[in-house]
Amino acid sequence: MHSVPHDRRTQRVHTAAPHDVPRRSRGDTTERRTPQQPDPAEEPQADDHQIDETQPDATQPDASAEGDDAAVSGDQTDNAPPPNMERPRLFTKDFLLAIVINVVFALVFYMLVTGMAVYAVEEFRSGQTAAGFAASAFVIGALVSRFAAGKYVEFLGRRRTMIACLAIYVLAGLAYLWVDSYEVLIALRVVHGVAFGFGQTALNAAVFSLIPASRRGEGAGYYMLAVALPPAIGPMLTLQLTQHLGFWAMFVSTSVVSVIGLIAALLIRMPEAEHVPDRWRDRLRLRPADIIEPRAFALAAIAMLLGFGFASIMTFLNGFARSEGMVTAASLFFVIYAAAVLVTRLFAGRIQDRYGDNVVVYPTIVLYAVALGLLAWSPNQTVIMVAGVLAGLGFGALLPAFQATIASMLPTTRTSIGISTFFILLDTGFGLSPLVLGPLVEFGSYRIMFAACAVLVASTLILYWLLHGRFSVKQGVSRRPRRP
Repeated sequence: MHSVPHDRRTQRVHTAAPHDVPRRSRGDTTERRTPQQPDPAEEPQADDHQIDETQPDATQPDASAEGDDAAVSGDQTDNAPPPNMERPRLFTKDFLLAIVINVVFALVFYMLVTGMAVYAVEEFRSGQTAAGFAASAFVIGALVSRFAAGKYVEFLGRRRTMIACLAIYVLAGLAYLWVDSYEVLIALRVVHGVAFGFGQTALNAAVFSLIPASRRGEGAGYYMLAVALPPAIGPMLTLQLTQHLGFWAMFVSTSVVSVIGLIAALLIRMPEAEHVPDRWRDRLRLRPADIIEPRAFALAAIAMLLGFGFASIMTFLNGFARSEGMVTAASLFFVIYAAAVLVTRLFAGRIQDRYGDNVVVYPTIVLYAVALGLLAWSPNQTVIMVAGVLAGLGFGALLPAFQATIASMLPTTRTSIGISTFFILLDTGFGLSPLVLGPLVEFGSYRIMFAACAVLVASTLILYWLLHGRFSVKQGVSRRPRRP
């Protein structure tokens, strides 16, 4: 006579227990352990038992948990494909459209920031400080919006938010034509900046969901590769348009460029947030956790210090070159920088995916610090141009590398807040840099200021090691301590 078998869903395969541990009877269920709570006395031996095929293999990731947004902090399942499998496709239609939209956001920003100060002086007879504020009011609007954008784009919808922001981009470009006072100009600049902050946050959150996890570093490099051109193209277009046609041509051109981005946004398909609160009270409530993602804060803080150094170049390089009689080199610096960024973003992402974050971050920080050191020394114009190459290879590779790392360590429901955290601190570094470094220039010199920034950037090597580098990390692979 055969006994009635146990339910196969709860059946356990027991190995021989040690002699000093009493064996429980077959029918004893008073202390039954689940598969997640194995009996310490029941260590399975590969030689003397068969694995119950109805039970999930504890050594393999649970297929039902793949992509679970409730992932443990900083951990991801190993999504990297085996060497014998075909690599997941990266250049999809939606990814290419996301690159186009990213270029539009950046190009409009650089076109307007170049000409806005001069426009304020000529149109409204404002002083240099007020003219500078007319240019930076856009950044202030973007920075303020990022405090809320990380959460609100998730329930508003990433694609819907981006379409609305690009529509505002189109209208704002035309609205500049009817501005009749300095105060209205500042208000319009702030609104334009808010649209930029919300739109870019929505785009960044979605694009890292479009990129396969095992190619996230490479994808981030290509995505950020496109925005290496606007810093060189935008100012050139503005100078040509305003010189030959007038400021109205600059404003109309930014609207035309924005229309291209709006068309791309209408055609793109974007992954949306999976878990959105049902109650409007929960949707609208803005808590600290909805503004700053703690797991992204460490890398974002390092990015802030790195951005602090680069803002010193953007703010003071022109004045330094004029004082030293090296204006030609300063005008070529950003063209050379953009070319170097194009080169480094072609391969840095692939290296990050294959060998890990540290192999990219450590050398690029060193190159970046050396670039600032060369500016502090710069006995001639050639050295300044070499510094442009090293700055492009260094700082140009760091931004996409950090964004890819943040996206990899977070579940999808927190990606937008994590990327927003990154840009909040990065923009803070850009905004504070002139205020902090200005006194160094005033009471010291440009060379002392660049030297201080070189030391600051070099010190981030230690900070990075403490916060992230002491872990061996690859995109799509679990975060694990480095072996001694």
